[in-house]
Amino acid sequence: MSLPQSLLLTSPKVEESVKRRGTRTAHPAYGALGISLLLLLILLAACSGLRPSTVEEEDPLAALGTMPHYEIEFSLSDDLIFLQGSARVRVPNTSADPWTHLVFRLYPALPHYNGEFSIQNVTVEGSTAPFTYLEQNSAIRVELPRALLRGQTTNVYLSWQLRIPHWGADTTGAYRLFGLSQEFLSLPLFYPSLAVYMPGPTAASGRWWLERGTSRGDAAFNYISSFVVTGTLPIDQIPVASGQLITSTVIDDQHIQHRWETELSREFFVHMSNRFQSDSLDAYGTRVTSYWLPGHEEAGRAVLQHTAAALRVYSDWFGPYPYPELRVASAPISFRGMEYPQVFLLGVQLYDRYRDQLEIRAVHEVAHQWWYQLVHNDPVNQPWVDEGLAEYSSRIYYEAVHGQDAADILEYRRWQVVVDALISREEDAALAQPVTAFANGSIYEGIVYGKGALFFSAIRRTLGERAFKQFLQNYLTDYQYKIVTPEDMLAALRGVDPEFADMLFTEWIGPLASRPPQDTARQTE
Repeated sequence: MSLPQSLLLTSPKVEESVKRRGTRTAHPAYGALGISLLLLLILLAACSGLRPSTVEEEDPLAALGTMPHYEIEFSLSDDLIFLQGSARVRVPNTSADPWTHLVFRLYPALPHYNGEFSIQNVTVEGSTAPFTYLEQNSAIRVELPRALLRGQTTNVYLSWQLRIPHWGADTTGAYRLFGLSQEFLSLPLFYPSLAVYMPGPTAASGRWWLERGTSRGDAAFNYISSFVVTGTLPIDQIPVASGQLITSTVIDDQHIQHRWETELSREFFVHMSNRFQSDSLDAYGTRVTSYWLPGHEEAGRAVLQHTAAALRVYSDWFGPYPYPELRVASAPISFRGMEYPQVFLLGVQLYDRYRDQLEIRAVHEVAHQWWYQLVHNDPVNQPWVDEGLAEYSSRIYYEAVHGQDAADILEYRRWQVVVDALISREEDAALAQPVTAFANGSIYEGIVYGKGALFFSAIRRTLGERAFKQFLQNYLTDYQYKIVTPEDMLAALRGVDPEFADMLFTEWIGPLASRPPQDTARQTE
């Protein structure tokens, strides 16, 4: 998720400075004439002693074991008001505790999503299972016929109907994450999603994650899973979805059925419009596709280039993007952005009114494909973990594409000025807080994004370029496809420089032990 308009580079003088100075010092490896220089850089990196950023040394999947697997079927009504769905979910117990029940999240029922989620039937291993709604109908508890022990799996079948909100006469300034608005239909987590189980301090004292979040930040917290999804849609709808499209079959003159598959994903997401236009290009073997509405072709093609460039920069810095496709689409989310697995959305206003902010929004969201999708964290209680790093990653992109001067201006105007203003108003706050602890949205965004990015800037200045890059690569390699806590990030930093790791965390984050335990379950535990 990206920063509000108030925290962006908006000064014409600064913009002109970026254009005048930054573009002349762009990294040659990302231009048409930079192939030989790029190869030279790769060879130099190989000789530098850095641990490679690829995952060839260790297979991160080997440590994951069995993961949840979803087989989902859904159909949309012709008026796009109702979604009828069913899912078969293979659920492994990856915790040390026995599970006497399961919890599935019904994210569309959150107040800021405004959907109506009705579970019709639940079975476990073929037998009807009792269930109850929890947390204002944003979850269900499913009773198991017998305890599910560590390492065991069970099969759950669920069917449901979802009433999709239609937001009426929205203007382009509206922010709608779920439902029909402005010719777009957005359907994040339209299915029951297995909740994350969080172990407690003693045996059998764990709990299921039931946070409801707010409209300020991200709401979804998920295990890495595999998906096979079959969706029947009105034939005029053009879907943008997670995973690879395997087949598309015309059912009749009004309906089409699509089938998608993805092996390693935090969720399955689908977004659509009957007016999308698109174009694609290749970036390091990944097919990058941009979708836009008529009249926005110039911006739609520009964001395609920005996305491809960011994928290349981040792959070089952090480690390879592991999926065959990455998609970006316009959406009814004003001038903001929102990340999903293998997809991100950009507010429709970025394609015209705020066109000058399109690039910075896009590259922040691309970074989330590493920091939130691959390396995952609790977005409600620990939002700075992914948002701060995704935000700082945009500086890395600016250095590579626009040059050092542009990156320096970005850091100063986008983060330092904002944090200084909070300090001057005595509104500074600790980074390590849940979303709900911040007094208002402005403070939340200034601290989590601005101060969070400056924390990583401080790490880089303290460690130096080589060690900082090593830290990011190790962090990805060690925690790819897992769920992390701030303690894990501290451990990764200690692995590079134990002397300064605790000093930096104490100064910027605060003593981790002073906060309530946030010992999030990992799939390897």
